[in-house]
Amino acid sequence: MSLVLIAIAGDRRFPLTGRPSFIAGREPSCTLPILDPAVSRRHATLRVTEADTVEVQDLESRNGTWVNGARVQHATIVPGDTLAFGTVAFTLQRVEDVATRAAATSLAIAPAIAQAIAQAPVSAFDGSATVLFERRVPSRDQSLADVALVTAAHPQATARLAQLVSIAQHLGGYTDLDALLEALAGDLFRSFDADRVAILLRDSDGLLQTHISRDRRGNIPRPVPRAIANGVAERQVALLTNDAGSDARTAGASVRQQAVQSAMAAPLIGELHATLGVLYVDHLRDTEGFTDDDLAFLVAFAGIASAAVEREASTARQQQSARVRENFERYFAPQIAQRIADSTGRVVLGGSRQHVVVLFSDIRGFTAIAESLPPTEMADQLNEYFGVMVDCVFRHNGALDKFIGDSIMAYWGVPEAGARDAGGAVAAALDMQGALESLNARWAAEGRPLLSVGIGMHSGEAFVGNIGSPRRLEFTLIGDTVNVANRLCRLAAGGEILVSDAVRDALADPSGCTPRRDLAVARQHGTPPAVWQVMCTGAAS
Repeated sequence: MSLVLIAIAGDRRFPLTGRPSFIAGREPSCTLPILDPAVSRRHATLRVTEADTVEVQDLESRNGTWVNGARVQHATIVPGDTLAFGTVAFTLQRVEDVATRAAATSLAIAPAIAQAIAQAPVSAFDGSATVLFERRVPSRDQSLADVALVTAAHPQATARLAQLVSIAQHLGGYTDLDALLEALAGDLFRSFDADRVAILLRDSDGLLQTHISRDRRGNIPRPVPRAIANGVAERQVALLTNDAGSDARTAGASVRQQAVQSAMAAPLIGELHATLGVLYVDHLRDTEGFTDDDLAFLVAFAGIASAAVEREASTARQQQSARVRENFERYFAPQIAQRIADSTGRVVLGGSRQHVVVLFSDIRGFTAIAESLPPTEMADQLNEYFGVMVDCVFRHNGALDKFIGDSIMAYWGVPEAGARDAGGAVAAALDMQGALESLNARWAAEGRPLLSVGIGMHSGEAFVGNIGSPRRLEFTLIGDTVNVANRLCRLAAGGEILVSDAVRDALADPSGCTPRRDLAVARQHGTPPAVWQVMCTGAAS
């Protein structure tokens, strides 16, 4: 007779065979690993006696060791007793044939792998051929060593070790995640007599998503059984089941619907011990489709694959971040673009009403100037002007909305509003006028036309978001605030900067602003704002 601990929840079964004592705990190196937050890392020791009883010693666990509902420091339990580690409860039972199966397993595989499987939770359902093995996933180096031990015990298996080396070599040559996953799927088919293979990866929300799911004809079959994939990912154990439809831990609805007979799965674990995803293979034909050697090989395969997937996923994230940053740098100052790219979870660019400062600048009389120049010279001078003006906007933390002919629309307050937005906008306007003076001095020496610019600004709420059609969306601002800023720009003469009272009142030092009572802004709704002219740099402080 042999003793076994059977979880009351039906999801764990520990044969107490092969050694005189065991350590139960959450730490994977424990001989009875119980991966549950209610269990301490090293929770309790168990010693099997010759009288078929078990002596239990609590190891100062946080949530206690309990026998038949009473907390104990030391106790002796007999078959039929309930033993709980924290809230995870088991019953001690006698089970025939467990020792016979363990002995058969140890003869079939290398000692290191036999020991690893013996130390992992094993479900052996009485009266059936169902055997579910879970083995703790070792380090990548140890998993390769296990396969090497299999090779030493079975010289005919040398090809498998060579196959792992070949897989590791060719996976290093991929620079695209999708291509890498396709290659992994092909390697899985070449490595196992499987009807179907699948690769799942965790998304940004931590959910497993199927990236590859293939049968041998190349079709995309039904989804991978979640009862298997989620359990492997969450508990970071490799799994082999010879009768998936009957095993309590794997018999989810999708397993029964898809008539899965045998299945194996192994987690892809990153350098920081986070689960990156799951490798999965199954048989729809045989209930004895995979062996324990296959499980050891899949674990080693997963170790190699996880390193390649982690590398390519990291590269893909860096490339995506660079693309996002590059796109934002077309509209935002580089430091703001970097902050948006690094904080996409915090900063949301979408349809909303926000308080903004809007600036318009427009070249006075540009139509006549353009008509006097050859198209190439006109384009060159306009592009040079735009480049300098946009630099002024970015230098003062503004954002570019668009070019409208020879006009520029810029804004402050998106993606993040600040108390210095109005000051930044006025400083940018003064910088633009000063930069244009320098351009004009050089253009005059070169015999090129001189430009004169009027600038207008207003502050208030505007709708900020993507506007357009599904074929073409444009991130922009619309509303009365934008319209008033544009009308102020039209009122400004060349060299002038006009602002509304909303902008002037937001300045730390508005003394550089002079009222322009001779000017009025037409407004469809609300009171027309007072108009002020910015006269000196003090207004930008």
